[in-house]
Order: sequence, then C-alpha cells, then structure tokens
Amino acid sequence: MKKEKKPIKINAFVLIFVVIAICGLLTFVITPGTLENGVYTALPKNEFNFNNFFNIFRAIPYGIKDSANIVVLILVVGGALEIYKRTGAIDNGVSSLVRGAGKNSALLLIILIVAFSAIGGFLGWIETLIPFIPLVVAVVLALGYDPITAAAVCIIGTMGGFIAGPTNLYTVGVANGILKNMGLLAEEESAFTGLGFRVILWVVITVVSIIYIMVYANKTKKDPSKSIVADVDTSDIRLDTSNMDTAKLTVPQIIVLLLIFCAMALTVVGMQYGFNGVKWGIDEVSAVFLLSGILAGIVGKLNASEIADGFIAGAKGAVGGAMIVGVARGVFWILDTGMVNATIIYNATELLKGTSPLVAAIGIVVLVSVINGLIPSGSGKASLLTPIVVPIAVALGLSPQTSVLAYQLGDGITNMFWFSYGTLLIFLEYAKVPLNKWYKFFVPFMVLLFGVAVVTLAIATNIGF
Repeated sequence: MKKEKKPIKINAFVLIFVVIAICGLLTFVITPGTLENGVYTALPKNEFNFNNFFNIFRAIPYGIKDSANIVVLILVVGGALEIYKRTGAIDNGVSSLVRGAGKNSALLLIILIVAFSAIGGFLGWIETLIPFIPLVVAVVLALGYDPITAAAVCIIGTMGGFIAGPTNLYTVGVANGILKNMGLLAEEESAFTGLGFRVILWVVITVVSIIYIMVYANKTKKDPSKSIVADVDTSDIRLDTSNMDTAKLTVPQIIVLLLIFCAMALTVVGMQYGFNGVKWGIDEVSAVFLLSGILAGIVGKLNASEIADGFIAGAKGAVGGAMIVGVARGVFWILDTGMVNATIIYNATELLKGTSPLVAAIGIVVLVSVINGLIPSGSGKASLLTPIVVPIAVALGLSPQTSVLAYQLGDGITNMFWFSYGTLLIFLEYAKVPLNKWYKFFVPFMVLLFGVAVVTLAIATNIGF
C-alpha cells in the first residue's frame, strides 16, 4: 500500500532563517565596502570570530527592532479587529454588503483591485494598508471567492499599482530627487516628470491584473475544487454569514462601522496631508486604530475588561504575522551590518557596462529584482542604486527617466515574490495562503509582468522617454 504524499508546506520562518544564516556566512566571503554618491570604497574583510558569527542570531531581534513600528501596527490592528468583531458589527456588516452586492460580486472585486492599485500607484502605500487587509479578505471570502483571490486583490492590486508609481514618492520621488542633486534633472522639473507615460503604464498593469485575477476567481468560484488552496483550512478567518438573508445592523453596530471608516479616513488624511502641519507615520496609524477599537467597544456595550480581553486576544492572534515581518527584516540587517550591500550593488552594476541601451535597461530590471531580495525598501534601494546605475545607463545611451523606470519595474514586480519582504508575508498570513501556494498562482503572472516590462522599456527607449 502506497503512502499518501503529504502536501509540501514552506514554513516562512524556517526559510527566512536559512537565508539569514547563508547571508551571515557570506559576510565573511564578500569584501565589505561603502557607496557614497556612487563612489565605491572597499574595506577590510570581516574577521571570522564569535562576535561576528553571532550576528546570525542577532539578526532576528535587531530585525524585529528595526521594523518595530510595523510590528506594533499589526498587533494593534489585530487587537482592534477582535473588538470590532465582538460587537457583531463586522459579521453583520459583511453579510449586509454581500447581500447588497448580489450578482455584482465580480464588479465589487474589480472595484477593490482598482482602489488598491490607485493607492499603491499614486500614494505609494503598501505597509500603511495593513489595517485594511483583514477586512478586505473577509469581504472577498464572503463573496464566495477563495483565499488566493483575496490575497491577490490586496497584493497584486497594491503592489501592481506600485510598479508604475505615477506619483510614488518612495521610488520615483526619491530617484528623481537624487537625479536633481547629480545635475541629471533640472531643478525646475517636477519630481514626477514623465507622469503621462507612467499613468499609461499604471492603466495597463491594472487592466492586466484585473483580467488575471478575475479569470482565476471566476473559475474557482464556480468549482471550488480547482482552488490552489482547496486543502487549506480557512475557517478561522471566515466570518459568520449564515444569517446573511436576515442579518440586520443595529444602531450601535452602524456606529462601530462608521468608527472603522473614520479611522481609515483619518489614516489617509493624516499620512497624505497631516494635521496642524504634522504628517502622520505608522505609529500614528497604530494610535488611531487603538482609539477606534476602544470607542467601538464602548459603543458596542462592552465593559472595560471585555474590551481589554478582546484586544489581547486579537493581538495574540496577530503575533505570528508580526514576527514574520520582523524576522524578514533580519536579512537586510545582517548584510547591512556586515557592510556588504554596497559591494554586491557595485559589482552587479559593473555587468551593465558595454551593453546596448535596451539590454542595459533590461539589465537594470534584473539587477534590481535580485537586489530586492536583500534590500526590500524601495526608497533605500533608490538611494543606493540611483547614483551608480543612472550614470552608467546614461553613458550607454539611456535617458535618466528610462533608467528610473527600469528601476521601478525591477523593484515593484518582485515585491510580490521575495519572501524577505515582510509585508508580502503578512498579507499572505492574513489570507492564510502558504508561500508555495502563492508562488504557484503568482509566478506565471510574474513572467507576464516581466514581458510587459520588456515591451515598456523597448517603447521608452525608442521614444527617448
């Protein structure tokens, strides 16, 4: 009798720790160096001793420390979400929304994808959307779609829009600011020069994303057995919609939902415009959801102990996801501490020399895609790469903006792939989608996106963008 094969499940924590260990050992092999304004300076090799070797284990606590604001946000949102649920507002609210959507569930899904794409593309937000994700996942599942669809709406929607980033401060804004300092972009030029071309690219990527997601979503909704995650238990993230036809929101529950929307609105306004001249960051978003959770508990007639218990229970359930983000940050920390990031970037960019303009543009995409696994931060990579990559690209016949565009494409596409990007992992955690299952769904789409990237760069090179 043949033994039944167990499904392969990739544990994100194990995978990341293995990568941290490998990167830690590489810091003794790769020569350290610095990059200042595009100038590389080699440093003495790291000495192999206990203290340096111990960085492999330091990387995790320091990674958590470096991403503490995101970790706190995830815990607070988990706590607030549990308070919302205990008032009954979430279950009844989602039931009412699904009942109202009726046969228009596909349209609602498309609206969500476009909304996320616009936020990622024009505001450049990814981490800031963490509070929204559990609610969107709950809605998508209640509409009858599977967890992969829920994850794709949030991940491909947001990060797909981020690729084009027409007014993305974290990639286009940072890169063009550096170009101005280097004299490659006139001071009077907008930080978002080339806006029209990037908007067209945003539209193309959004449309392609909608088609890819909807084909899978409709197929698996009609036949759930075709779902990639058909064997994954998602009972703990599905809301109770058994009373969907009769569910009615009470006045307190309506107020609770309004409090949630107010928290979301305050997040958008605070981060985009600020209050009293002060723009909000991640910590302020955590604070507003903490306040929203407390007020929701009071309105929902929970006593102080019930509110506290709900918050603790919710935060406890979010610990795994919060830890993933911190541990993933350890990959960058150990390479940065060993000072080998600059060496990796410098030697990789040397490969671009002597190529044609289009090959150089594609080379930048490949280069950034690989480095993205080590330095997930879009603005961080832009600060390191722009001063060294753009002059090489310009010398090979590329315009500065085409070089920036190639950087955006390499950074954005692989945000949805690299497991060292903690925010990707927390999005998947919220939807209960294992990493290997996500790869099965996403990798074909990633190949398609790289095809779009090559065509886009060919057009940009020919028109002198």
